[in-house]
Amino acid sequence: MSTLFDNIETILLKILLVYFCFSIYFKFIERKTRKLTNEIILVLVSGISIVLCMTLPIMFTTGYTVDFRQVPFIVGALYGGRRVAAFLLFTLLAYRFYLGPNFEVAVITYFLLFLTLWYIIPKFNKAVTIRKRVYLATLASLFGLLFKVIVSFLIIADLTSESFMFLISFLITQSIGVIFFVFSNETLRKDALLAKEIGKLEKLKTVSELAASISHEVRNPLTVTKGFLQLLREPGLTDQDKNGYVETALEALENAETIITDYLTFAKPSLENIRILDIHKKLTNIKNFTMPYAMMNNVEIEVSLEENIYIVGEKEKVHQCLINVVKNGIEAMPQGGKLKIGLKRSGDNAMITIADTGIGMNEEQLERLGNPFFTTKDIGTGLGTMVVYSVVKAMGGEINVDSEPGKGTSFSILLPVVENSDLSFEEIVKSS
Repeated sequence: MSTLFDNIETILLKILLVYFCFSIYFKFIERKTRKLTNEIILVLVSGISIVLCMTLPIMFTTGYTVDFRQVPFIVGALYGGRRVAAFLLFTLLAYRFYLGPNFEVAVITYFLLFLTLWYIIPKFNKAVTIRKRVYLATLASLFGLLFKVIVSFLIIADLTSESFMFLISFLITQSIGVIFFVFSNETLRKDALLAKEIGKLEKLKTVSELAASISHEVRNPLTVTKGFLQLLREPGLTDQDKNGYVETALEALENAETIITDYLTFAKPSLENIRILDIHKKLTNIKNFTMPYAMMNNVEIEVSLEENIYIVGEKEKVHQCLINVVKNGIEAMPQGGKLKIGLKRSGDNAMITIADTGIGMNEEQLERLGNPFFTTKDIGTGLGTMVVYSVVKAMGGEINVDSEPGKGTSFSILLPVVENSDLSFEEIVKSS
């Protein structure tokens, strides 16, 4: 056994090389190309591994050598199929012929192993459980071990009992290597498929929750509208009652329209009717527009805006995006407070800061911010915040949020600026 320890560095190096070659294939290449391309790549990966293993053998004191060539040969054949197995057999025997003596041992051993694999490969491809595939890989490696031992014992006359025992120990280790490779790959495959299915389920869950939210929020105003329209049929109504019913019904329909508009903006955040916007002017208008609502909630709005900062975007969607953030900031201060709106240039971006002194958010809420069906308010669908993130993303910007429970929340929105407000959007696209 001292020979094994003397060559431990070589053993570990070969294991690393073989594992590296196959892990690259299974992780980044397999299932992403056509079948023929997969087979060609697998022949190259397995063939290179076989050559590397045979180039760095374990040397006996008697001059006899062993290596890990069976590992890439069996693994490549099982996953590549019969054609790959035939190419690998040719590669192995051709390189073994180049290396020299005892070539007949390799011919008989690996031809018998090839016939065994020819029978096992279809069963391996049809197997759907890890247990079944590991069993078939174990069976193939044990046949390889048996063929090697029998042929070596019959043909190599100077094989001592010590060398024979070491050969068996080494081949058992090689079989364990085959089992390890198959088990590891099948486990990784199973985990990848499971992660993919979980991703699909999460998307379906998001869609179902969003659909439930939309249907609930739209059904309420439609029910109100239906009720008041039915009331209009009642005899003896005064004109004042009729006008009141109509106004209430129209208000409910406007609420439903707003919800549907928010949903469509989230579902399709692409921009249309793009123009160059004076963001200073836009924020000033938004401040004036939301001032009455802020005063109703005992909120003071404080602005600090740099001038001559221009961005490219759709006027209505930018307006909707900023209104949503400002409105959320006001509603986050039920006991009143101060809302700061800032604008300054930061490199090639316009930085819009909207900070409140409200209830704030914890880390879990911050991580979920912008996700479908999430809101920190008692009422609402969370669609407004989704619209904000969708519009900013469509404009090539980003959002950073800092918040602390009880101390407030600060939204920092970065949007690319344009240098010359006199240029048309088409001219900016051509010059970029």
